[in-house]
Amino acid sequence: MTIRYFNIFMNHLEKMQFEVAAASFEEQAGAEEGRPEVYDCNRALLVTGGSGLLHMDDRSFSMDAGTFSILLAGKAHWIEPSPGETLSYWWCHFRASYADRALYQAIGLPEHVRIPDPSEAIAMFARIRGCLFSQQPSARLRIKTSFMELIGIYIDYFVADSGRRASLSPEFEKLEIVLSYVEEHLADTITVEHLAGLIFLHPNYFIVFFKGLMGCSPIQYVNQRRLEVARTLLADPACNVSDAAARIGMKIYYFSRMFKAYTGLTPSRYKKLVLGLGAGGAKDEAGGAESPKKEGTET
Repeated sequence: MTIRYFNIFMNHLEKMQFEVAAASFEEQAGAEEGRPEVYDCNRALLVTGGSGLLHMDDRSFSMDAGTFSILLAGKAHWIEPSPGETLSYWWCHFRASYADRALYQAIGLPEHVRIPDPSEAIAMFARIRGCLFSQQPSARLRIKTSFMELIGIYIDYFVADSGRRASLSPEFEKLEIVLSYVEEHLADTITVEHLAGLIFLHPNYFIVFFKGLMGCSPIQYVNQRRLEVARTLLADPACNVSDAAARIGMKIYYFSRMFKAYTGLTPSRYKKLVLGLGAGGAKDEAGGAESPKKEGTET
């Protein structure tokens, strides 16, 4: 998975809200008479033992211990254990605020990943089931936290499987051209007009196009990436604050203000805390009276 594709994926995932409706553990020793099941909720399945097939529409794929699948609501499917075997698996049904199925499919997420050691994921499923029946005030929060851990595991193994590069739709292919350019030119002046020209769109339409797919404006995305890169740079003892600002194309005064708004800390204070050098005595690095740039078409 490329960094551009990952950014597309994460920008959408970070805006999603999840609600787990049910969860349980099952053992199945025979096919359910080949009858497809359709659920109103999305479904997560984690196989813990045995082997079999998951049939969907006109295709099937094998399942064994460590197979983790996420199926969209309304997708007909049925499970067929291998002859003479018992297939054991955890499942949970969940709803997501992400209602645009076409956009979800356009991102190209796989329906399953394989986890060599599923013990952590099994623990999350078990915790979710336990919390569903709990009367503790924190139960709903713990369910959400555990489910997000499951999604995190899914993402980690999806990203690690470099042989399964997702196939993007034409719209996302265009977007990846833009994101690739941004990634390679963070130290340069980047304008909306130039980004729009990369994919032959009018700037006004490009802003709408970009925000519809990424959930933020082009300028917001560029600044977010710059600050994310700066945060990593500041964790390097060999990179000082001025170097970090220069490598992301920002004047130091503007960089200090934006970084503090982003992290709640000035760059020098953040660097000291990350490197374990103590928190006292850090001054703001705004070395000059230059005013920050206004939000606009250039960054």
